[in-house]
Amino acid sequence: MAVPVIAERTRRIRIGTAVTLLPLHHPLSLAEQAATADLLSGGRLEFGVGRGSIPTQFHGFGLPVKENRARFDEGLDIIRLAWTRDRFSYHGTFYQVEDLEVVPRPLQQPHPPIRVGVHTPESFAHIGDLGLPIYSGTTTTPLPQLRECLGIYREHLERRGPRVAAGPDGADVPGARGPERRAAARDAMRGGVLQYYKNVHAIFSALPESYGDHLPRLRGIEETIANLPYERFCRDQAVFGDVAEVVDRLEAAREELSLSQIICWFDQGAMLPRAEVERTMRRFAEEVMPRLR
Repeated sequence: MAVPVIAERTRRIRIGTAVTLLPLHHPLSLAEQAATADLLSGGRLEFGVGRGSIPTQFHGFGLPVKENRARFDEGLDIIRLAWTRDRFSYHGTFYQVEDLEVVPRPLQQPHPPIRVGVHTPESFAHIGDLGLPIYSGTTTTPLPQLRECLGIYREHLERRGPRVAAGPDGADVPGARGPERRAAARDAMRGGVLQYYKNVHAIFSALPESYGDHLPRLRGIEETIANLPYERFCRDQAVFGDVAEVVDRLEAAREELSLSQIICWFDQGAMLPRAEVERTMRRFAEEVMPRLR
């Protein structure tokens, strides 16, 4: 985890992981690492987790993608037990724990906040059933789909009843850049957006031919690269513009979707010079953030 390094250089900001893929790690090891990071940061850890859905991630570990949700559920159960019980046992399909104590324990009690990354209707429903906070990104879940999925999440969350403290949900807005003229901002990000899809294509195409479930998604990515629907992307998946436009669109999204947090991705595709990214981040913090409070 890079959390201890960030914690050493900061004092007040909270530090999150987005996302730790539970099915690809042993939960006891993750419980120890995360608890250590929480201690070293003075209780500032936000534990962001997910089940993963990219076949190459699972192929390298020799695990079937179809097991991702079941492995996620078992892993999360074990981590929470490790953080809240002096000793515990667990008997599942994938993990067996017998009368074990995990140290250290996290500083935050009962444990660090847990937030789950989601992007499919099934995941929104499932995490709503678990009563956990979520976050999602408009790169994988464009605004029209996000509206529908948040409705599904809240419907399932309400079924849990008032006893469940689920916490707020958040969304990340890729390329939510600082104050620049709309045309200049969009032109600056076009190459990065295209490169992002090329990066995703490289990940999905690096699989044996025996994998078939990912092919429809791979074909969709190839079509996007061949004819990038950039105006639609700017409308449904990103915020590029000057101060007024960025503030207006982020406020509208916050109000419509009842968001408590917005995560910004300032250099999608990693195509901009570092100095430009840092300049944009500073201007966003100085000129946009104060107007969103």
